[in-house]
Amino acid sequence: MNRYLVVSDLMVGSRALKEFVRNRVGDEGSSFYLVVPTIPDRGHLAWDESEAHLVARRRLMNGLEWMREIDPDADGEVGDVDPIMAIEDALRTMPSDAIVLAVRERPHRRRLRVAARARQAFDLPVVDVLTAA
Repeated sequence: MNRYLVVSDLMVGSRALKEFVRNRVGDEGSSFYLVVPTIPDRGHLAWDESEAHLVARRRLMNGLEWMREIDPDADGEVGDVDPIMAIEDALRTMPSDAIVLAVRERPHRRRLRVAARARQAFDLPVVDVLTAA
């Protein structure tokens, strides 16, 4: 059994992520844990953390809805604003065999280089489904 830690932001409903999950379930008996990082609203000078958390919670619920159709045991959490910290926090309680990323590198986040940083920080395979598609 493979345990996947899936990290996704706005792309939680992306076709690439759904295809990845579907392709891993049948013959491998894989399990999935979804982490949705909190995303600050960059459209404003100041942002409200509780509002950003609520938006991330909605994305998590939407992601788990389709994910549980494929894997009824899928679970997840809202994560830190920094996707790397969100991964680190989740790995403390949810051991995983691989990290799956569906994180859009928007212009103001390019400096984060989430996939490169994840590969450097964690001794796990990292699959970026948005660039692999």
